[in-house]
Amino acid sequence: MKSTAPSRLTPAAWCLPFAQATPEQLAQAEHAVRDALGGKFPPVRRGTWATALAALQPDLWATADTVFLDAPDLARVADYLDALPAVVLARAGHGPRQLYYTRLPMNCPDEVLRALAELEADPRAGGHAVYELVAGVARRYAEAEQFGWTKSPAPLEADGTDSDQARATLLAWVAALDRARGVAAGNDPAENRQSR
Repeated sequence: MKSTAPSRLTPAAWCLPFAQATPEQLAQAEHAVRDALGGKFPPVRRGTWATALAALQPDLWATADTVFLDAPDLARVADYLDALPAVVLARAGHGPRQLYYTRLPMNCPDEVLRALAELEADPRAGGHAVYELVAGVARRYAEAEQFGWTKSPAPLEADGTDSDQARATLLAWVAALDRARGVAAGNDPAENRQSR
C-alpha cells in the first residue's frame, strides 16, 4: 500500500519512493524506524531493520534533515518484524539467551531431607549405619563442586532458596545432628568406623 501523506505534520516533507532513496536516506529511515519501534521488540540481529525495509520497500518521507515513514508503513514494518521466527521465539521465551558457567545448585533429594528431619526429631532413632548413610549423602550434596551452564549467574535451589545458603544450612543441620549423636566435630562417622 503506497503512502499518501506523512504522519508528522511537516509541511516541508516530500514523498520519496524507496527505490530512489540514497544509501544515506535509507540509513536515516532505518534509524527512524528503530527509534519508533525498537522498544516494542526484543533485541534482533544487526541488519534486521534494513532487511525489513528492503522487503517492504515503503515510501519514505523526507525533509531537509531527516527521513521517516508514515504511520501505516511503520505499522507494516512492525507486522513484518512480529512475524520473524527470531522475534516469535524471543517473545515466547525461547530466544537466544546468555548462559553462565557457574556452580550448580545441590538440589538435595527430598528423601534425604525427610530422613534428616526424622533423625532431628529423634537423633538416636536410627542405627549407626543408617545415620552414616543419611549424613554422608547430605554432606556429599552440600560439598559437591558441580559446575555447568545455567541461564542465571546465581541459580537457585528447586525450592527457590539461595544455593550457597542452602548448602551452609544443610551442613549446619548435619553438624547439629552430629553433636546430638555425640559424633566428634569434624569427624566423618565413616572414618571413625574405618579407624577401629
